[in-house]
Amino acid sequence: MSDGPTAFPVDLMALDPPAVPASGVRPVERAAGTAFRWLTGPGASVRLTLDAPRRLRLALSVSNPLEGQTVTVSLGGRTVARYENLPATPRLTGFVPLAAEFDAPAGPSELEISFSRYNRRTPEDTFAPEDKEGLAVMVNAFKVTQSSP
Repeated sequence: MSDGPTAFPVDLMALDPPAVPASGVRPVERAAGTAFRWLTGPGASVRLTLDAPRRLRLALSVSNPLEGQTVTVSLGGRTVARYENLPATPRLTGFVPLAAEFDAPAGPSELEISFSRYNRRTPEDTFAPEDKEGLAVMVNAFKVTQSSP
């Protein structure tokens, strides 16, 4: 990992561990011919460092195990996208694409993805009682790119 500006694209499925500082991001797993990562609740984040302000695009594809999930994307604490009442989807096959475009300032910023529901948050949200982390959604795509002007 470099302390300099972030190199784009940032692809969390390309390297394990990711090429940027990240939290709430589990290692890449493979099952049924699909590579995926779990993002954990209450939220996952990646640190981006820009040498100049830029328009960025986040594209992710999620498989959500909990009916009524809300996914909020924030940059530096400012909400840039919100996806409400997501349906539960079948694991490893029910990936739904989500995307957000946003302006990012020069310097370091935290890109945060937060979840209203995740494993073990409440008894009703518990779908993997043996897992001690707050599994929220599986992703088989998670990429941050620079947007075209």
